[in-house]
This record gives sequence, C-alpha cells and structure tokens, in this order.
Amino acid sequence: MQPINDILILAAIFVAVVLLCFTILTAIGRSRQIARNLERSADIAERADARIDAAFANENPFIGHYYEVMRKNDPEGLDMRLIRAGFLGRNARRVYNIIRLILTAVCFVATWLTIRSLAPGVVPTMIGVFSALVAGTVFIMVNAVLDRLARRRTVEFRRLFPDFMDLLIVCVDAGLSIEAAIDRVAREFMRTKPAFGFHLSIISLEVRAGRPLHEALNNFSVRVGVEEARTLSTMFRQSQELGASIVKTLRVFGQEMRELRLIRAEELANALPVKMLLPLAGFLFPVNLVIVLVPVMIQILRLFSNIGPGG
Repeated sequence: MQPINDILILAAIFVAVVLLCFTILTAIGRSRQIARNLERSADIAERADARIDAAFANENPFIGHYYEVMRKNDPEGLDMRLIRAGFLGRNARRVYNIIRLILTAVCFVATWLTIRSLAPGVVPTMIGVFSALVAGTVFIMVNAVLDRLARRRTVEFRRLFPDFMDLLIVCVDAGLSIEAAIDRVAREFMRTKPAFGFHLSIISLEVRAGRPLHEALNNFSVRVGVEEARTLSTMFRQSQELGASIVKTLRVFGQEMRELRLIRAEELANALPVKMLLPLAGFLFPVNLVIVLVPVMIQILRLFSNIGPGG
C-alpha cells in the first residue's frame, strides 16, 4: 500500500507542477499579446493622426483640387459631380472619361460581333446603327451611374449631418468657439467617417483662412448636396446680422433636425402601404384568382364529362 500512496503523491505533485507551468506560460503569453495589441493600436492611432494632420494641411492635393474646381464656379459641372460622388483626385476627370470611352468602345464592338455571329445576313449599315445606339446608351448610363453614386453619398451625408450638429452643440456647450468646435468635430469624423470628415475639414480650413462661416457652410452644401447645411448657413448669417446667440441658434436648428428626421421616417412609413399595393396586386391577386376559379373549373369539367349522349 505504501508504494501506491507514494506514486499517487508523486503523480499529484507532477500534475500540480504541470498546471502551474501552464498557468505561468499562459499569463506570460497573454501579457505579450496585450503588449503587441497596445503597440499595434498605438501605431494605428499614430497613422490616423498623421492622416488627419495631412488632411488639415494647406498643401493637401485634394483640397487644392477642390479650390481649383470652386474657382470655375460651376456647381453642376463634371468636376463638382465627381467630388460629390467621392472622387477627389486631380485625375478623376481624366480617369472617368477614359473609363467611359473604353466601355462605349467595348459595347460597340461586342454588339457588332454578336449581331454578325447570330444574324450574318443583316446589312452592315443596320448593324452599325444598332451598335451605335447601344454604345450611346452605355455612354449615357455611365453618367447616370455617377449621378447615382453622388445621390447615395448625399443620402449618407444627410444621415450624418444631425450627428454633426449634436457633436457641435456638445463642443460649444463645453466652452469651445464655433471654429474650434468644427475643427474638433471634423477630426472626430475623420476617424470614423473619413469622407464626411474630409468635407468638414474643408469647412475648418476655409474658416481658418478668413472666410465667413455661413459662406463655408454654403460651399459645404454645394459640395455634398445637403440642403440642411444651406439652411444652417442662412441661420448663422441671420444670427450674426441680428446679434443672436450662436449657441441658441445651434440648439434650435438641432431640434428642428431631429423633428425633421422623425417627419421623414413617418413619411417613409406612410408611403409603404402605397408602395406595397402594386406588388400585392401583381402577385397575390392572380394566386387568389387561381385558388377560387380552379375548383369551379374542375367541377364544371367533371359535370360535362359525366353527361352522356341522350337515349
């Protein structure tokens, strides 16, 4: 019995030592992983800060290109539409034209070859006319796709604008000036929503350069297509002319933005039954009609099949 007890004691000591070593190694590995995660987070934060500082720099090429577009004073021009769609580079116009021409040429050649292979007897003039129509349609559709991208980004910015107002009110209530508050909010949005934060950074740079705040907001409205920014610009201008408090103006406009968001949600909810009417009529009505008429038709067919000749 004594050797068995000694073996059990030694086994228990061995298991305890193994568990202790495993716990120590796990703790060391976890601490190293935490240290690596902290270093990685610090590197990511440093890169984000460098990107934000580069966005607020005066020699930013995107901002320089935007100022060149603004000097043309063409809000509906191709350059401004590209900026509104999110293409901010100087080569955006050139790349857009190249892509449009390539797609047009490819569609023209593909349509020509398809018709020649499927219908060899068609006159080449007719093939050329039809291919030109298809290529022209593609040429116009590329422009429509650009406008759709711009509208989608406008909708996204319109949803973010109330959040911008709330953060701006918080910063102003904390004691910051309106210029410093816009700068602070723009930097915060650069971390989470870089596209929206970039346009806010342009507002901050314009105000820093001496442009009035209402003009900077008006340019922001033209740049992103958000009409609420134009309304805020008008309110700022009126408050400056009348000597009203900017904080009260922001509070009133923020409350109006929240009410407007609820009104838009109610409009979408009220329009839903009307939008569902056509799909319901198109898909459910034929099914119900079949369910009602098929049994009747079966009974009629059985009745006629059971009718025999007279006599």
